[in-house]
Amino acid sequence: ASGTHTFLDNGDVGGAGYDVCTFHHVPTYGQYFNCDMMWTATDGLADVPWAGATVKIGYLNPISGPIAVYAPGFTASAYIGLGLANTIAYNQGVQFELVMADSGCDGTVAGAGAQSLIDAGVVGVVGAACSGATMGANAVLSAAGIPMISYASTSPALSDASAHPHFFRVVPSDALQGQAVNAVVGAHGGSQVALIHMVNAYGSGLADSFSEAWGGEEFLCAKVGYDETTTTDFSSVVQAVADNSCDTVVMVSYAADGAAIIEELAAQGFSGQIIGTDGIAETGIAADMTDQSLLDGIIATKPAAAGSSDVGMAFLYLCSMSPDCAGGIFTAESFDAVTIMAFAAFTQMANPGISMSQAIAGTGAGWAGASGDITFLANGDVPGAGYCVGTFTADASSVSYDCNEHWDPANGLT
Repeated sequence: ASGTHTFLDNGDVGGAGYDVCTFHHVPTYGQYFNCDMMWTATDGLADVPWAGATVKIGYLNPISGPIAVYAPGFTASAYIGLGLANTIAYNQGVQFELVMADSGCDGTVAGAGAQSLIDAGVVGVVGAACSGATMGANAVLSAAGIPMISYASTSPALSDASAHPHFFRVVPSDALQGQAVNAVVGAHGGSQVALIHMVNAYGSGLADSFSEAWGGEEFLCAKVGYDETTTTDFSSVVQAVADNSCDTVVMVSYAADGAAIIEELAAQGFSGQIIGTDGIAETGIAADMTDQSLLDGIIATKPAAAGSSDVGMAFLYLCSMSPDCAGGIFTAESFDAVTIMAFAAFTQMANPGISMSQAIAGTGAGWAGASGDITFLANGDVPGAGYCVGTFTADASSVSYDCNEHWDPANGLT
């Protein structure tokens, strides 16, 4: 019962080696004792060969394209989530594997990436980041009945569940962020407001949301849209700000194009207030700047976390250990999307009569996440917890982004 025995000359047995086990504490989930390594006299210390089930989860990451600077942060946060899920699931005979694909922050690239994930046999997909990429991927994934959870796509158009089936997201719609930006302009900007925005799904959706909150685009000092995939010279875009004597610029951009616009504004002598959105709301934008000191004083909004929690504090600590994660955007949301997808997959395995979309909806009902408590609405949206209003402090040697104000529909800007 204890194995095959052969007595040595002295009456001992050689034995089968030793299990090497580790205690793990996972906040809110408890203690886990996983024997995932072993020691033998012949082979020394080695991993135990995995004999359980392996479940593949897809991850659409903007490895190329205008927000590629943030891809390492998304990757790091995703693997923190994967590690937590695998620690919990080990003794249940399940391990999760993350399969990465490039979304390119582009619908066509993301669609091809989504097909590669289907071919790899994933049960669900985390991503994409950019709204247009998410729409392109959803068209492919939903046709195959594979659900997705986005960690950063905020376009109001994605709230249409009939147009985008099997879609969930852990960030709120930009229908509210436009109101938050409007409040920030009222408190920190001037009266002559220029709106510079991308013409993709994210840029147009948030620009429309802000314009409506402002009272209508006819009350803007200037409004200029640009194609972030082809525009590299922003001199004519910025010239509209100077031509109309605008004193405030609201900018809906990603990191690379946002950095170029900021530097062009400085080159043309603009000295007013710049207010950005979640596409630039982290220190990673400095990597695209020739002169990062130009970030000093810029304000940017992003979805806020819903207070501290055990999971949130644990994630912040683990994230701080990784420079890529610590300097990223939507990292807590990426972590949450991965862990929800993993737990939903486990739920679906235990209840084979339900679909993965049903498992996600059930798992994401009062989920305690790193970005706050998450409850999916019927259309896959989340209500959100308002918006961080952060300010950049920068000089030639350092840059920081600090959330010093908060906006929500009930309390306004505080």
